[in-house]
Amino acid sequence: MKLRKITAAAASAIAAAALAVSANAALVVPDGAANGCDFGTGNWMVRVYCPDMNVDYGVDWSQLGSYSVTITPIDHDWWEGATGGAMYVSCGPTSVCPSDHNWVSSAYWGVVDEDLELDTQDPSNPILLEKVGDYLYKGTLQVTDDNCVYEEVYGDPGAYIQIGFQEWGQDMSEIEVVSMECYDKSGNLMATFDGKGNITVAATAPMRAGAAAAAEPAAAETTTASDVAAAGDTTAAAVSSKGSPDTGVADVAAVAGIAVVAAGAFIVAKKRK
Repeated sequence: MKLRKITAAAASAIAAAALAVSANAALVVPDGAANGCDFGTGNWMVRVYCPDMNVDYGVDWSQLGSYSVTITPIDHDWWEGATGGAMYVSCGPTSVCPSDHNWVSSAYWGVVDEDLELDTQDPSNPILLEKVGDYLYKGTLQVTDDNCVYEEVYGDPGAYIQIGFQEWGQDMSEIEVVSMECYDKSGNLMATFDGKGNITVAATAPMRAGAAAAAEPAAAETTTASDVAAAGDTTAAAVSSKGSPDTGVADVAAVAGIAVVAAGAFIVAKKRK
């Protein structure tokens, strides 16, 4: 029997049982992640700049104005819109930028999909997922002074800039990240990434002065936008085991359970006929 056919009371019982078992819904973990990426069942993170892991696309991420992540449920029959979590930007180290910029996240919960008779969205959250296609939903995070990337991180050997998406919901379907699009402060497209974290477009991105010259000595090992464009290569490079920037996962895990319970108490999904 499909979930869409069960009663609201039964759905509540299932949700309660799920919350008792785990505070994390399952994101699909892609095979062959791109260099520098960190993917898990609750977190999809692309390190867009991390010299210690040989990741530098030459892009000036201090010009980042917003980014969007598009997701899709894997099992359409069991999809009930019970998705929730956060989007974030993180940069460091704290020696060159404020510590409160290490992990700045904004929450989202639920979707509105009239075709599927779903309205699980909590409009009080700063991010509202928008339907952009059949079983496709996009969330957009605006970058402000509170979560911006500091240009002072460039040149520091311990520098990192991370952009990501987290899933804390309790839907019965796994959820897959399809793509990420990054825009500058004027709304122009800077770069796009596929679900494995491979950069797919960077031609219009504001480039850092001297970035190409700085990256030239390590061109054989470093994943760059020009490498991808020239070779059309989407094969993931192995992530270096050298060093590990602070991802903030521990801090998020401490509050994830509270966030899910609160969201679960709010949401009552409209069942499809």
